[in-house]
Amino acid sequence: MVEKENLPYSISIVLFTRYPDPGKVKTRLAWDIGDRTAANIHRVFMSKMLMILLREINGVNIIVNYTGIDSTTKMIEEFPPALASDINQGIKSGFLYFIKQPSTSFGERINAIAKELEKVIIIGADIPGITAAILSKAIECVKEKEAAIALTEDNGYYLIALPYYSDVFTTINYSLGNVGQQTYSLMQKNYNSASILNETLVDVDEISDLKSISLMDLIEKNQVDISVIIPTLNEVNSVYDTLTNIVKQADKSNNIEILVIDGGSQDNTLQWVEEFKKDYPSILIQILNVSSLGRAFQMNVGLRHSSGKYLVFCHADTLLPSEWDQKVINVLSNKQVKLAYFGLEFQSDHLGLKLVAWTVNYIRRSPYGDQVLCVRRDDFKEIGGFDYLSLLEDVTLFDTRISYQRCYKIPDTIITNPRKYGNKKSEYSYLSIFKNVVKNWAIMVGRKLLKLPACQLRKIHYGSSNEYELLEVPFQNKLYTFKYYFTENLFHRLLIWKNIYYQKFMDELIPIILKYCQGDDLFIDLGAKVGLVSCLLSIVLAKNRIKTDIIAFESIPYLCELFKENYSLYIGEMRNKITIENIELAKKTSNYYSELYGQSCNLIDNIENNNITEVKYMSLDDYKFPNDKKISVIKINLEKNQLEILKGMINTIKQYQPVLIFHNLDPSINSFLNKKNDIKNIIKFLNDLNYQVDRFSRCNYIAVSNDM
Repeated sequence: MVEKENLPYSISIVLFTRYPDPGKVKTRLAWDIGDRTAANIHRVFMSKMLMILLREINGVNIIVNYTGIDSTTKMIEEFPPALASDINQGIKSGFLYFIKQPSTSFGERINAIAKELEKVIIIGADIPGITAAILSKAIECVKEKEAAIALTEDNGYYLIALPYYSDVFTTINYSLGNVGQQTYSLMQKNYNSASILNETLVDVDEISDLKSISLMDLIEKNQVDISVIIPTLNEVNSVYDTLTNIVKQADKSNNIEILVIDGGSQDNTLQWVEEFKKDYPSILIQILNVSSLGRAFQMNVGLRHSSGKYLVFCHADTLLPSEWDQKVINVLSNKQVKLAYFGLEFQSDHLGLKLVAWTVNYIRRSPYGDQVLCVRRDDFKEIGGFDYLSLLEDVTLFDTRISYQRCYKIPDTIITNPRKYGNKKSEYSYLSIFKNVVKNWAIMVGRKLLKLPACQLRKIHYGSSNEYELLEVPFQNKLYTFKYYFTENLFHRLLIWKNIYYQKFMDELIPIILKYCQGDDLFIDLGAKVGLVSCLLSIVLAKNRIKTDIIAFESIPYLCELFKENYSLYIGEMRNKITIENIELAKKTSNYYSELYGQSCNLIDNIENNNITEVKYMSLDDYKFPNDKKISVIKINLEKNQLEILKGMINTIKQYQPVLIFHNLDPSINSFLNKKNDIKNIIKFLNDLNYQVDRFSRCNYIAVSNDM
């Protein structure tokens, strides 16, 4: 912390900012334009603000309060050379300081420096509209012993001027949407005179903010040409060679970025990537660790974090041809071409492998992922990227999203490792090649002719997992794969396996829930199972920019763990928070509890292999929800004891008047008849609470308060 006695001037301007580290700064903006472009734009805003402070404002101390890096020297190196020279001169002159922020809450950080400096003006670095005139006006307010605040269009603030210290920071709830008004109200109480400056500006957090202030040109100016996306999993033997090949064979390596998306390597893959970073420090490279069920998950994460105009999806055991970057740009500059790819060659002279490569190059119409798929980033984002499949993501891309007639084969060949055609000794023989070709044919026949899910065909290559099964869920023209469990009901298993039941179910349910999510509110998922509804809803909320958080309850520990794993698979597609609770819900005074649990405070849940797990139980009324959020929607599975759960949430219903949605996960006839009888008692109960209950599909109901 800087000491006030050592400063040459009585008034200080504090610039709160962050080191422009891709993926850690301007993350909401990066959602649309990529991590590196967002970081570069942040650097532009930060540089502009410092230029104004150093070149247009006199007679004040300048304190740059930064976070995100330990070294002040590295922080200064991020600025343009001329500005960096001005910064170093200001530091030598004694009126400019760079100070690393402590690891405390935002309110505590800003309060601490205001308390130390007393006469202070605090500003943010991501407001491109701040001018020297606005800062001069704030300085005059401080000189006249008047507190002042300047608001942003999203009801926050970008400047606060204090003539002396008073805590107007630590009691503010920064999660609410009215931070500016909260702070101004507190200033009015704590200061004799407080005012709001006339200039309301845009705080750039989203791409819509750039559009509103006509700064969209900043995206192209700060965008690299190509993002190379490399999914890795235990690629220790090849990843370094692939990375060096990308750089050495590129025509202009200074205009590409590399994203290594690791799916949980257990070898030294990432250590070799770090070695590459040391050997090639000028190359832009980013490493992301993700949960994954296959390359599709990793490549979609790469898509979201990428910044290039063009995307190159390259496997970690593949070598690119000379001047590959210029060839990709030349082909994709033609807007008629939706996807480009290279010819295929294997790192082996075996005649059988040459025959396989010849078949791929001259017989097959659409390419495989091995051939390095190249697309325009904007086009690929528009079609939603790859389906979230555990296998065949490249095949379905051409089946459903990109016509092979809009693809172009670049004449040059890439060289890839033929390891999947080897035997157990990693040797190539006609027999081993033939076996793997037959496997591939069987998978393609299963997909094309029998229409089998990729998660079932995956077993041909990888076998089954003893811990979970996989489920494909078609939803809004995209396929999602979840870790799942199957009931003993054969009818249910068949419908799910054939992608029949859940497609209709999700297409009916999610839009109904979305309709009532308002933003800055809560959706409650009771009986969440493995999290299908919560995860898919969260993805849709992110696409629609709706900030609804989710609290999900699941009483069975095994399902709760699968839910957490599914959440980690799709967390890159989400922008809101999902809280997962392993809690059994009902009314504590009910016969249900007294009979099942007696006087115990925990539910003893017998699961597989005779493992016993203690699970908390309570009524929903006893759960401590966030005070600052309204509960808008509660989804309830039509299972056992639903009436008892409702009785345990009477106070919650009366307080928030949420929309209640009841649905049936079991499509069997017996289940339907049982739920039909149960729903009669539920309808009667809700009618007494002044709710109108209607059916919106076969056995799904919606209850809306008549007081809404």
